[in-house]
Amino acid sequence: MDQINGVSSAAPTTPARFGNYEIERELGQGGMGTVYLAKDTGLNRHVALKILRADLSHDPEFARKFLEEVEVTASLAHPNIIRVFTLGEHEGRLYLVMEHLDEPSLEQRMEQQGKISERQVLEIGLGIASALQFAHEETGLIHRDIKPGNILFGRGQIPKLADFGLAAGARSALGQQDEIWGTPYYVSPERLMREQEDIRSDIYSLGATLYHAMAGRPPFEAESAEEVARRHLSDRPPPLRSFCPASQEQTVLSLDRCLHKAPSSRWGSYELLQNHFADALRRQA
Repeated sequence: MDQINGVSSAAPTTPARFGNYEIERELGQGGMGTVYLAKDTGLNRHVALKILRADLSHDPEFARKFLEEVEVTASLAHPNIIRVFTLGEHEGRLYLVMEHLDEPSLEQRMEQQGKISERQVLEIGLGIASALQFAHEETGLIHRDIKPGNILFGRGQIPKLADFGLAAGARSALGQQDEIWGTPYYVSPERLMREQEDIRSDIYSLGATLYHAMAGRPPFEAESAEEVARRHLSDRPPPLRSFCPASQEQTVLSLDRCLHKAPSSRWGSYELLQNHFADALRRQA
């Protein structure tokens, strides 16, 4: 879900209708569909309405898998996970209705600020790791698409993770096609190699996201997506302190371990990762 909240394109002169929802404006587009700010006319509240691409909606196997996966993720009640209100099909199009947040996403904050403070990065890391741990313990799912555009903020600047289960549903429904949309700045080496993924793949993507937020640039940059992918497989990212000289050793080591090529060399659990983030946050104080 790329930039599903925050600044958006101009609203149409007359709202369109989609079932019980009045579409007010587009909020963003991702690989699977378009997200709109909409008003739920039945409950009189604003929501984020994601309408999937027509070709996906018309694929029976995808539709079945999508509804199964999202039904599971809709049961996840956690302060750091975007709430899913409902899902279904209307006039042949699959859709998903989620809570709408007015705050900019982490991606938008990075575009505006360049770099995010170390304290904020650690707080975001703690919240998202907690969300990932809860979801995996409750459902066994991994996210597979952690990136700045999927990290949003609620009241009190609480970080919230969006699109839980959608990447997994798309992958399984499309016959393990595993299409990676856009430049793979945050994708784990094993996903690029079409190898088995587990929680350590999400830990890698979270580490790459937080590295980018602190450094003001992703771990690997290149002129093509293919070259970025190659560097994920063969290179080590530049030392974080070359971009953030004042960063704490505990923070640097925590993110560095997230970004090891071999899953066995990364953090083996979210609990361990959260403990190190919390320790680095205490040292900030």
